[in-house]
Amino acid sequence: MKLTTVWDDRYSVDAASTNSTLKQARVVRMALEEGLLELHPVAFEANLAWADIARVHSPAYVRAVRTGQPRYLAESQGFRWNAAFAESVALIWGGHVAACRLALDARVVFHPVSGAHHARRERGSSFCTFNYVAGAARRLFHDDTVRRVLVIDLDAHPGDGTHALIGDDPRVALFDIAGSSWIGEFDTDRVVYKVARGPEDYRAHLARLPAMLEHFKPDLVQYQAGVDCHEDDPVGGIAGIDDGVLLERDRFVIREVVARQIPMVINLAGGYEGFSERLHVQTARVARVVSGAGDRPTGV
Repeated sequence: MKLTTVWDDRYSVDAASTNSTLKQARVVRMALEEGLLELHPVAFEANLAWADIARVHSPAYVRAVRTGQPRYLAESQGFRWNAAFAESVALIWGGHVAACRLALDARVVFHPVSGAHHARRERGSSFCTFNYVAGAARRLFHDDTVRRVLVIDLDAHPGDGTHALIGDDPRVALFDIAGSSWIGEFDTDRVVYKVARGPEDYRAHLARLPAMLEHFKPDLVQYQAGVDCHEDDPVGGIAGIDDGVLLERDRFVIREVVARQIPMVINLAGGYEGFSERLHVQTARVARVVSGAGDRPTGV
């Protein structure tokens, strides 16, 4: 069996000075060549997607991204606006909601997209246009599909937009490990935010995850499997975090969730060098093996 994957070729557009809006297609192509993925295209209804986005983000901001005006707001995340880009972010939103619904039956779903956790209600930020992670949780709550959702954010940067959007909602929890350039750790029943300055810190913080899974008992996990914490990444980068540590991390996270039979959606999140695509494929490979969809290949 292969890893259940939600994908639409229109996700990938040329709109960034980084690889942020193009790497998804390369990751999918590489993973398909390796025989890892089973693609599940989903139906897209544009008006429904835009209306759903406007329930999470301010109507003025949503209108700006949809139309390109005012341009400063449409490009507040740092991307170049064009009509294909506007369509892509709405498609990603709809696809992510569909991936979360699919996970309730398929258990582990790969949705190879990035750019969510910095987006705020009123604007985008740092290569994140719309926060489909917070949005999917809200959509599933509205549909009375799940009661509790945990976001595991292991991008090198903190999920400040996600934290702001979930607010005091007791139905959503956040487990977040950021890189060494960040400060302000905190720890509550619903939000664990830690800063790692090397592999020892990273492993120690990660070891808190099983207790949070047991305490919060989510009906769904959304895993932001960022690889920009790799020591060679120019935008994130934590000294000592190499391919092996990221392999160990993904194996640990996915095993802990799968062992508890919690449905899970895995996203790419950050990774800003060419080698990041290889690391994202490594995440897909681990997910396929740990979820029981395939035999164990060498190194996994």
